[in-house]
Amino acid sequence: MSSTIAVVGAGPGLGKAIARRFGTAGHPVALVSRNGEKLKGLADSLTAEGVNARAYPADVTDREALTGALHTAAEELGRIGVLAYSPSPAFPDVAGQVADLKALGFTSAAETTVESAQAMFDLIVGGALTATAAVLPGMRAARDGALLFTGGTIAVDPLPGMANGGIAMAGLRSWARSLHDDLAEEGVYVGHLAIGVPIVRGTGAGDPDSLADRWYQLFRARDTFGATVGF
Repeated sequence: MSSTIAVVGAGPGLGKAIARRFGTAGHPVALVSRNGEKLKGLADSLTAEGVNARAYPADVTDREALTGALHTAAEELGRIGVLAYSPSPAFPDVAGQVADLKALGFTSAAETTVESAQAMFDLIVGGALTATAAVLPGMRAARDGALLFTGGTIAVDPLPGMANGGIAMAGLRSWARSLHDDLAEEGVYVGHLAIGVPIVRGTGAGDPDSLADRWYQLFRARDTFGATVGF
């Protein structure tokens, strides 16, 4: 039986698409995000499609809750052999609509403060570190696993009004790249997908199902650290 995939930051767009892609390939799916009611609805929807999916509510910035959710998922569904980590501020799911960046917590470079940078760091980097610490020991023991981190192209190409997010995403990419090298001989794949297009259904490269399939192909091939969409 295929190992469990934990989709951390699961939502109705990319998270659901990743869960569906891996779930239909035989992986049990543990869905993790902070809104329990929405998460249950997501799990029910995937179950109706034939995917073995369960909800494990946890805020990714709450280390104890996130660790507990992942450990519980492993006990109930089996060893977590794939971690897909992609929590981020939710952009409007409407083609062509411009997001209110300030409302989503982003700041310009001149307006970035320790507090605004810390908030993005806790969400994007802190949660990734916590989730990895919870699942990596089992992967190393089995000498098999995959850590899949989704970020934005602002990790390498700054955008106005998103400086604090860029700090965090660049940090995530840098750490993931080093982790890829550290684990290369242990059977654990580490990958990073940088997305520079709106994630909107029916828009080609930015379609959630297209992005999820891109992740699945990277996971299967395991021959490169990263890929970029829309840059």
